[in-house]
Amino acid sequence: HHNAVEDELITLTVLGTNDVHGELLPDEYTGGLATFSGYVAAVRAARAADGGAVLLIDAGDMWQGTLESNLEEGAPIVEVYNALAYTAATIGNHEFDFGPVGELAIPAGPEDDPRGALRQRVAEANFPVLSANIVDQATGKLVDWDNVVPSVMVEAVGVKVGIIGLITAHALQTTIAANGVGLEIAPLADAIVREATGLRAQGA
Repeated sequence: HHNAVEDELITLTVLGTNDVHGELLPDEYTGGLATFSGYVAAVRAARAADGGAVLLIDAGDMWQGTLESNLEEGAPIVEVYNALAYTAATIGNHEFDFGPVGELAIPAGPEDDPRGALRQRVAEANFPVLSANIVDQATGKLVDWDNVVPSVMVEAVGVKVGIIGLITAHALQTTIAANGVGLEIAPLADAIVREATGLRAQGA
């Protein structure tokens, strides 16, 4: 916006992660979250110095992939993301891989929640987990999971920013089939338009 005296410039830095796949520690090829955390701190310090802000967002496939993370069904990654103060994250296809809470990879019987581990992890997050297009076939509505919302509005140094979470159209075909039973993926474009319209109406 124009100011009579001078143009006021605000810098918002969006740091995006995706396909972290449990990489907590550095290896031959990547720095892991251990190294990334230092980068995040440096960027936040720079924005604090110039009056800007940082939005730290993950686009999915956070948990599954390393021994350290897999042994606890992704819990260590949620702890690190909480410590890094993520703004928001979205659900990827591999968030479904762990199935029920505990050792079972898929439900053994009707009492086992095929999304048990996923639901436990998202409930542990200190940030909203976004999903605007995973539909529960039983209700025909978006999934009703603790701490999962279609989109979120955040205010960063006076700027309202809307963030929408989506999963790809073929996500349920690229995870363990048994853990996606009863869910369907709604068209991405419709979900984006719906959420963006609402967020813009609120001043995004």
